[in-house]
Amino acid sequence: MASEPDPAEVQRRLATRMAELEAAHKRILELMDKEIALREYKRKLAAAREERDALRGSLEYRLGHKLISPFRKLSRALAGGRKKKDQPVEPEVTLDTYHEWFLKERASDADLAAMRTASAEMRVAIGIVLPVRDTPLPLLDKAVSSIQAQSYPHWELLLVDSKSEDSHAAARLREFAASDSRIRAKFLDGPDLASNAALEMDSREFVGFLDGDGWLEPDALFRMAQLLHEHPATDIVYSDEDEIDGAGRFHDPFFKPGWSPDALLSGNYIGQFTLLRRGLVAELGDFEGAYDLLLRATERTEKILHLPRVLHHSLRAARLEPAAIERGSRALREALARRKIQGEVMPAGRWGYRVRRAILDHKKIAIIIPTRDRLELLRRCVESICARTDYPDYEIVIAYNDSREVATSEYYETIPHRIVRYPGPFNYSAINNYAVRETDAPWILFLNNDTEVIDREWLSSMAEHIQRPEVGAVGAKLLYPHGTIQHAGVILTPKVGPATHVHVHAPGDSWENGGQIQWVGNYSAVTAGCMLTRRDVFEQVGGFDECQLPVAFNDVDYCLKLRAAGFRIVYTPYARLYHYESASRGRGKSNPAEKRLLRERWPDVLAHDPLTNLSLVPFTRKPPAA
Repeated sequence: MASEPDPAEVQRRLATRMAELEAAHKRILELMDKEIALREYKRKLAAAREERDALRGSLEYRLGHKLISPFRKLSRALAGGRKKKDQPVEPEVTLDTYHEWFLKERASDADLAAMRTASAEMRVAIGIVLPVRDTPLPLLDKAVSSIQAQSYPHWELLLVDSKSEDSHAAARLREFAASDSRIRAKFLDGPDLASNAALEMDSREFVGFLDGDGWLEPDALFRMAQLLHEHPATDIVYSDEDEIDGAGRFHDPFFKPGWSPDALLSGNYIGQFTLLRRGLVAELGDFEGAYDLLLRATERTEKILHLPRVLHHSLRAARLEPAAIERGSRALREALARRKIQGEVMPAGRWGYRVRRAILDHKKIAIIIPTRDRLELLRRCVESICARTDYPDYEIVIAYNDSREVATSEYYETIPHRIVRYPGPFNYSAINNYAVRETDAPWILFLNNDTEVIDREWLSSMAEHIQRPEVGAVGAKLLYPHGTIQHAGVILTPKVGPATHVHVHAPGDSWENGGQIQWVGNYSAVTAGCMLTRRDVFEQVGGFDECQLPVAFNDVDYCLKLRAAGFRIVYTPYARLYHYESASRGRGKSNPAEKRLLRERWPDVLAHDPLTNLSLVPFTRKPPAA
């Protein structure tokens, strides 16, 4: 006698069969849509061909073709007989071709002559301190001659010898002083603080410090003086820099951002040559090295300008010696104490530091994940959060937008996390805004469903910054599965974008561009692919724009609203996740209307964003070969 079928088994088979039938129906509809689209394309193509053939057969076309033909031949003759397709292609700009790029970008002789003429109208007095302690004479000669070659004449150079053992160095300093009335030499019995020498230059409005192994471009002082002349309230100005090898080739450019307080706590990104108002330096008292000077100075002023041009070169690689690392750590620890910041200082990489801030209150974080089906992505994302998160208080909120697959619905029933449904057409902004209203957590993390957590500290490293009242949003380092950068901050560009990710496709552990990928810093925006913010600031600026930016640039717009309200945007490399976005697709195609809206809403910021260095744009990378 046959046994009665198990009702649960029958129900399971029925559900499976229904899912198969629904999937097959969905596939049939997709194929029908493609067939209709293909027929429409063929119809339009045939109509276009008929219109083209009719035009070619017309009397107007034949007459016009005869009239323009001689001019085409003349144009080819003037161009050397080459057709357009034979014209040489502009060479690709890469870090390997930086030397050639820089030679084209640097000031020409005509530029320098014009600067010498324009200098007569400026009177910004600049003093330069060059410490000398057993500096090789060829390097010393190069440094001093680079000052003497400046197109800007209103400078004074103080050479400070801290008891060099090489007697030839002292003789060379005296020769320099005798050859130019703007050069003075000072000889000390032992090491002395540079602040004392700087204060001797009481006739100078601004002072700078130049290392013996570095030198300046001949237009450096003019461009800095011009900037100070145009912005007389400025207290500090700095520029970009690079290195030069033994063969005389420029390499490893450092295209710096504008004033970035968080970047300075990661190391002396401001760099090798900086001009500071002498009165400001006088207020600081004794300091130990350039990093200590800048940490102290920037506690007293934020009137800081960046000149986005490579004006300083150095022979040494951007790697600190152990003594310099310890000196910088000491300066940074003292800075944290002065600022009453609880945290520890650790060396990080070639030249920088990591300030790990203590989290004073582990507030609840709602991790909002918008999704629609694609169960394999969602499951991997959720499981990685649960397995690799050391932050103690968080909840996962899955905001699903009309999921249709049965397997997805079944998955929702098996997990202990909150599920909120947002029906209707896809609207990224509206989905997230709705999910925020459905939670009560004071801190909100927006996370794409195609991400995977890598390190356990990812959420803690973001929380340590969002607890700061001056910070409005924190972004993470997102990597493609093969380990290259998908997101390490967003920059605004008037020609590309209008917003684009920086350092895309660079190796995730790269220290190019001064190591910018590897240090905490400030940006115009960060992607909401992984972004932590606070509920109070989210509500203050109105959240995401669900009316006019439903799909793209809503995260950029949100960050710009935060910045307009006085908040900082922070990127941290210590929150690392994989992002399974297509490496060949980048940010994907966006609606032209959304691009246009962003440009119209933020014209001033897009025209000149101080945190964006447009010199980075030509060096963007292509996706690696598959």
